[in-house]
Amino acid sequence: MKLDFLWELIFPSSCLNCKKPLQGKEVVCDSCLEEIPLHQTFFCGECRARLPDNKKICHLNFPYLLAAASDYENAALKNLIQALKFQFIKSAADSLGKLIIRYAEAIRFEGSDFLVIPVPLARERERKRGFNQAELISKTFADHFKLPLAAASLIRPKNSPPQSEIKDFEKRRLNVKNCFSVQNGEELKGKHIILIDDVTTSGATLYEAASILKAYGAKKIIAFTAAKT
Repeated sequence: MKLDFLWELIFPSSCLNCKKPLQGKEVVCDSCLEEIPLHQTFFCGECRARLPDNKKICHLNFPYLLAAASDYENAALKNLIQALKFQFIKSAADSLGKLIIRYAEAIRFEGSDFLVIPVPLARERERKRGFNQAELISKTFADHFKLPLAAASLIRPKNSPPQSEIKDFEKRRLNVKNCFSVQNGEELKGKHIILIDDVTTSGATLYEAASILKAYGAKKIIAFTAAKT
């Protein structure tokens, strides 16, 4: 009861987007969540071209396909992502996970043989935040599709500055260069991977993550995000 009272005190139960009263610990109402427009295709991770039928038609050697559910410019989606990353409201992750699920179902994604891996945070940043937002989103996604979640396979020993603080594309790329490591790499060989993060901007973080997974023998990699900028 005390924790519930504190939650209501700190996070009043109204939609972050439309201010409609909410029940429980949701942060955006179902109506606002359902009104977020969804993309209808996959994208090339390199040039962001739309890819029909989950097929690469350009940049064939790029390490991943991009599956971005919507655009960061949408107000409701931006509110959700910022609530999760900067206000540390963990329940926003479930809404973002549901959005990605709705997008995956809309594009008729079939991934029964995929392994789900969240993009990791550096240990220091995760300790400060209290959670890894990508892992929370990944759990919602993996549970829905009944896919194995390998949250510990990819780690981030390098504690580089947050990408959100860097605007220049080349500096973003260098900031995450060689920032990931793999544990139990033999378990990745020959596997199809779903890589999950909340948002992608330059694609540099996803590129580094996908590249090291490929180096350990991962086959097809699809990077699912709630938003792209």
